[in-house]
Amino acid sequence: MSLAWIYPLQDLTETPLPDGSPILRHAVPILIPAKDSVHFGVLDSGSPLSVTSRRFARQAGIDLDAAVPVMEVPLGLAARFDRLPVFEINLELQAPDGSDTVSWNLRVAVRPTWNFPFEVLFGQRGWFDSFTTTFGPGHLAVEPEAAFGDRFRTSA
Repeated sequence: MSLAWIYPLQDLTETPLPDGSPILRHAVPILIPAKDSVHFGVLDSGSPLSVTSRRFARQAGIDLDAAVPVMEVPLGLAARFDRLPVFEINLELQAPDGSDTVSWNLRVAVRPTWNFPFEVLFGQRGWFDSFTTTFGPGHLAVEPEAAFGDRFRTSA
């Protein structure tokens, strides 16, 4: 990824708003390396770290019964507060046209219950510390981490 990848907001088939309009999410297509299925991760700049389900963590190769977590963290999500184990996984971000991927390692907290129409909630750690992201009214742009420092002449 050398230039920005532009993604449209996604309708993940959630119950529409009372006025009938769809809920549109800042979501990106992701893959587990060496697996074919595309999943979605939703970006949440208010979350201190990334979170996923037990099922997705297992698909990503984490043996939840044997693996030792990197750490445990207290985290509230969807009106539930838990102490969650955090593991490191490898994912691939898929280009908007599906022609390319970018691989990165991230730490994700694993939540025991998951009732969301996406597989990963990407937070400050795991997404925003790995990519420069710009939100627009109908799209989002994803660039390499260094893009922000290059654009605004800061050290990222």
